[in-house]
Amino acid sequence: METSCFVPQQESLPKKKPPVLFLPGWGFSGQVLDVAEKRFSWSRPVAPLDPATAFSEILAFLAENNCDTVQLVGWSMGAFLACDFASAFPQKVASLTVLGMRASWPLSEIDAIRQALAADPSVFLRDFYRKSLLGYKKKYLRFVAEQQDALMESRDIQVLGRGLDYLAQWRMPEQGMQCPVFCWHGRRDIIAPVTEQGVIPGACATIIEHGGHALFLDREFVPID
Repeated sequence: METSCFVPQQESLPKKKPPVLFLPGWGFSGQVLDVAEKRFSWSRPVAPLDPATAFSEILAFLAENNCDTVQLVGWSMGAFLACDFASAFPQKVASLTVLGMRASWPLSEIDAIRQALAADPSVFLRDFYRKSLLGYKKKYLRFVAEQQDALMESRDIQVLGRGLDYLAQWRMPEQGMQCPVFCWHGRRDIIAPVTEQGVIPGACATIIEHGGHALFLDREFVPID
């Protein structure tokens, strides 16, 4: 039997509303939420997501918590996974919120990431984390102080590679979802430029003018209740 890798919400799971599950971006664990200064009590994975096991872990989370449905919040690669899970299991997703999602990742950029990661993983990841949290200096410094070293030491190159494979092949869904969908993007996002944002058909789309990539850190981001 599969077991989930998700830390449950800090408060007990609500009996009426589905739990909120946060799916982080490539290279990040769900603990990146901690630098948001306790804005969210969402459940989150304790380690970076592996596309090969993410679905089974979400299903295990639902089973462990005796929940029929979940509210998914996906950031960057986590947004891709959230979309794919909602497409594969529409009856299990009550709502879908995607943050900083590109319509697709160009193969040239994926190849450049592979080369830089192979050349010097530590240098590349430090720069990637900085760019991902650009625009949120206080939160970035807290991430560096509290999380970056642990992430670097525990990195799994194979999981990172599978993540890049997944990003390279992912394509936007051609049809809308059965649940309410909310797409958020930052005008100053340099990881997923706003000109390349992915908007799911039928979604409520919002652009935060001064927002960067890590929109869950932005004061203008209004999360689902």
